[in-house]
Amino acid sequence: MTVCCITGYGKRIRNEKGLIAIDPPVQEKEKSGKTTIDPDDLSLVLVTGDHGISTSAIRLLLNHGIELVLLDDRGSPSGFLFPCAKCAMIENAAWQSALPEKNRLRVARAMVEQAIRNTSGLLENVWKNMKNGKCPATPELLAYAARAKKTVALSDLLGVEGMATRRYYRALAEIIPKPFGFHGRTRHPPRDPVNSLMSYGYGILYGVIRTALVRAKLSPFYGVLHADYRKQEPLVYDFIEEFRQPVVDRTVLTMLHHKQVDPSYFVVAADGCRINPEFKREYARAVLARLDAQYEYRGQNMPLSVAINAQAR
Repeated sequence: MTVCCITGYGKRIRNEKGLIAIDPPVQEKEKSGKTTIDPDDLSLVLVTGDHGISTSAIRLLLNHGIELVLLDDRGSPSGFLFPCAKCAMIENAAWQSALPEKNRLRVARAMVEQAIRNTSGLLENVWKNMKNGKCPATPELLAYAARAKKTVALSDLLGVEGMATRRYYRALAEIIPKPFGFHGRTRHPPRDPVNSLMSYGYGILYGVIRTALVRAKLSPFYGVLHADYRKQEPLVYDFIEEFRQPVVDRTVLTMLHHKQVDPSYFVVAADGCRINPEFKREYARAVLARLDAQYEYRGQNMPLSVAINAQAR
C-alpha cells in the first residue's frame, strides 16, 4: 500500500474513471503529464501546499477507506478527513478516557523506554560512521531508558523523557555540520535547516501514525503520557515517539552524511526556516521510502509502515 504525499503548488487532483489523477505529475520524470493512482493501492494521502481537489476525488478516497491529511508548509497537521466507517474509534473514547493510571503508566513506560533506546541506537550508528568512534551519550541514554522502565508515576516518566530528549539533541549538535546552524531542537517555528527537515518529516509521520491509531479503533484524543498535549491529539504524540528516530531522524542524518542536503536549499528568516519546494519533494520521497524499508518487528522482517500498524493494534 502506498502513502501519497502531494507537495508544491498548483496541482489538480481529480477522479478520472475511478483513478486519482494528479496534474502536473508528482514526479517530473513521468512522461504522461500526470500521475494516476489506483485508490486500491493507496493507504493515505498527505497534502501540503495550495492545490485544487475535486469533491469527486475526495468521495473516491473516502469510499475506498482512505484518509486525507492536510499539512501546513512546515509539516504541522491542519486537519484530517476520514470515512464514516472509520469512526468506530469515537465509540472507544469512553474506555480510553477511563483507563486506570497504572495501565496508562505501563504502556507509557514501554513507549518511552523504546524511544530512548532508539535514540541511543541511532546515535551509536551515526557516530561510528561520522566520528569513527563510540558515542559519549550512549551510557547516559541507556541509563535514562532503565530509569524509564522503573518509574512509578507519569510525572516522573515525563521528567526522564525530557532529560533523555535534551541529551539526544545535544549529541546531535556535535555531529551535524556547523554550516547548518543546529544547536538543539526548535519547533514553533524551526530556526535552522535541520529543524525544518525534522518538523516537516514529523508532520508526514504524524499523518501515518494517526491513521494507524484510527484503524486500530483508538481515539487520538486520549493519550497515556501526554494526556493534555497542547489540547491536540495526545495519543498520536505518545505513539510517534518510538518512530521519530528510525523514520525521520535517520533519513535526515543519512542525507547529511551523503551530502544530499545543502544550506542553500533553505530560506532562513525572522519567522523561521523554510525548505525550498523542489528539495521538499525530494525529502518527502526519502521519508516515504524509509517507511517502506524493511525492519525487524517481533522476529519478522516487514516494512516499517506495516510494523507501525501492527504496533497500534
